[in-house]
Amino acid sequence: MEDPEFKSMMERIEASNAGQEKYAKKQYLMSKITAMASILVLGIVLFAAVSILPKVNDTFQNMDIIMKDLEQITAELAAADLQQMITDVDHLVTSSEQNIQDALTQVNSIDIDTLNQAIKNLSDVISPLANFFNRF
Repeated sequence: MEDPEFKSMMERIEASNAGQEKYAKKQYLMSKITAMASILVLGIVLFAAVSILPKVNDTFQNMDIIMKDLEQITAELAAADLQQMITDVDHLVTSSEQNIQDALTQVNSIDIDTLNQAIKNLSDVISPLANFFNRF
């Protein structure tokens, strides 16, 4: 049964099997490399998630607080009568200006020479009393 055609066919099958075995080994090696790369990528993703998620969570909490404050301020501004506030501030400035003007008028009406004379007279009266009490 040593048919040359059979022998040739068997050699081709063996060569084909050897090629398939070589290809299977390469495929196995590539599968191992792909698995390791996938594990590495998974590790990087998990590390990033563990390190970034708390910061993102804090940022969202801060944004929530800011939005609540902004809503409160907006509501207060909507409820405020801005025209009345402007009128009140204008009235306050006008009355303050008038009070300052009155105070300046009173300060300017003080007679400095008379005030100085009164202080000198008071000093003349108190000076003998001070000397009297310093003796004891």
